[in-house]
Amino acid sequence: MKLRILFASTLLLGSTQFLAAMPVDQLLGSWKVIDDKSGNYIAEIAIRKNSKTQQYNAAITKSYASPGTVATDVCMKCTGALKNQNLFGLEILTNMQATSKNKFNNGVWVNPQNGLVYIINADLSNTGEQMKVFGKSKSDNTTTIMTWKKL
Repeated sequence: MKLRILFASTLLLGSTQFLAAMPVDQLLGSWKVIDDKSGNYIAEIAIRKNSKTQQYNAAITKSYASPGTVATDVCMKCTGALKNQNLFGLEILTNMQATSKNKFNNGVWVNPQNGLVYIINADLSNTGEQMKVFGKSKSDNTTTIMTWKKL
């Protein structure tokens, strides 16, 4: 009996050490998106990674109305298939790829407040707690700078 307990303990301890040694993807998880120009919150998002394509996508978990506007549950200013879709769960970041340590590019970001679509590049801080995101509109020369803070 003692041998079984010892064996089970050793197996359990060994497996937890293996899990602790696995690298952690700092980009995964929940983030608060802040517009650098206005300082206003845009949304809270959950980032996940497609294991087949190795690309990052994100969906809204909480949305914030622009100051002076009425809060809405749908993306009224979005276009195409996203128009009038529920904001909660709406996939607003697609196809972002890691290019090197803490650098990401080619993401497609839809701003839920104004419906503009941006191609984004991002720099993750060394601590993994904050990310600077730079975007250029697909339709015109509009640019955006956002700070994403890990929740």
